[in-house]
Order: sequence, then structure tokens, then C-alpha cells
Amino acid sequence: MRSPTWGDTVRIKKGASPEMRPGALASVCGMREVETAEQAKQFDCEIGSTLYLIEFGDGWSTEITQNYVEAVGDEE
Repeated sequence: MRSPTWGDTVRIKKGASPEMRPGALASVCGMREVETAEQAKQFDCEIGSTLYLIEFGDGWSTEITQNYVEAVGDEE
């Protein structure tokens, strides 16, 4: 499965915390790489991980690590 990119629809994986809305669909609005130890600690991930800025249908947005999103509609 390919990694999501800008504009893709993603589903939040079930292992995500409740405030991340597991099972919900969202759109990728931006991406960035975790570059510092401080960022890695903040997002509980490793340096080099991808962070996705996602927006839900109700307009609420948040950043979430690559571990908790999967692309929807990949038929490849």
C-alpha cells in the first residue's frame, strides 16, 4: 500500500487515541517530517517519521503520525 499524500482521503486506524477519531475518514491537507528530538517526543514517534495534517468533514484538523493513517480507495 502506498503512503498517503496531499489531497488523499485517509482512515484513522483503530489503535489511535479516541481524540484522533479511530475509524473516521479525513483529508490530508499537509505533511512534514519529524526533524528534532523535541518533535519526536511531542508526537511519540521517531525522528524521520511523517506527520500528516488532516482535516475531518466537520472542519476539525490535527496532526497525526504515519502510524495511525491509511489511504482509502487504494485498488492497486
